Amino acid sequence: MDLIKTLAYAGLGLASETNEKLKEKFEALVESGKKADSEGKNIVGDFFKTVDSTKEDFEAEFNKNKEKLEEKFPIIKELEEKFNKTKEDVTSKFNETKAEVTEKAKSAKEDFTNKVKEAKEDFTKKVDNLTSNKEANAAE
Repeated sequence: MDLIKTLAYAGLGLASETNEKLKEKFEALVESGKKADSEGKNIVGDFFKTVDSTKEDFEAEFNKNKEKLEEKFPIIKELEEKFNKTKEDVTSKFNETKAEVTEKAKSAKEDFTNKVKEAKEDFTKKVDNLTSNKEANAAE
């Protein structure tokens, strides 16, 4: 009987100790996860800061090289100015055409709406005339 009691107590002790160790390990994993989450946010933030600063550095370097090329080859500056002028002209012409087409579409819509209203009124009059003629003929 003492042996059974001893084995029971040993089993309870083992279960208790295992439970405590599992809790400790679980808490350690939770803390590790929180730490990784915090560091992950910092890593992502740092990445985007690096991308932004690299972009600014690249743009500055690009503009510097562009200026050097324009000094060596003045035609590049002239071509860029012509391109920008053409771009402005095309954009302006597009906007004018768009405005004209929009105005024509509004006008066509109004004309169509008026013609439909006139056709409806004409049809209604003809139906009314036919109805009144049938009634007059029926009365005779």
